[in-house]
Amino acid sequence: MQDYEPEIGQYIFGQPYKEYQCSALLEAALSSIDSELRRIMWNINQEEYNSPFYNNGNSFECPVFEVRAYSWSDDEQPYNFKYKDIEISWYKHLGRGMSIGKQITNDEIAKMLDDCLECLYKYEQINCGDF
Repeated sequence: MQDYEPEIGQYIFGQPYKEYQCSALLEAALSSIDSELRRIMWNINQEEYNSPFYNNGNSFECPVFEVRAYSWSDDEQPYNFKYKDIEISWYKHLGRGMSIGKQITNDEIAKMLDDCLECLYKYEQINCGDF
């Protein structure tokens, strides 16, 4: 992983960023989590869900991970996504100005994705019943 260099707007106006740049694989894993979260919330509520992976002020927390939309407040936001000791930040929305606090392997990314999706599927079963 490369050291992270923020864009000028993020550097001047944005929330704190992390030390390392996120890999394309990590971004794809988060995008998959976002997609499943939106699908599941549609099934539960039968309406479009404002995903916290985007710039809308929403948040979602479960026993395995938490995700919080980019914060426009003056209060410091330590991260947008957290799984165990992995903290990821972005600038305004998923995919822009993404940084991570520690180096992780592709195997760790795969484990994170599996754990997060499994938790979301359990959340869906609890809130929608068995299909």
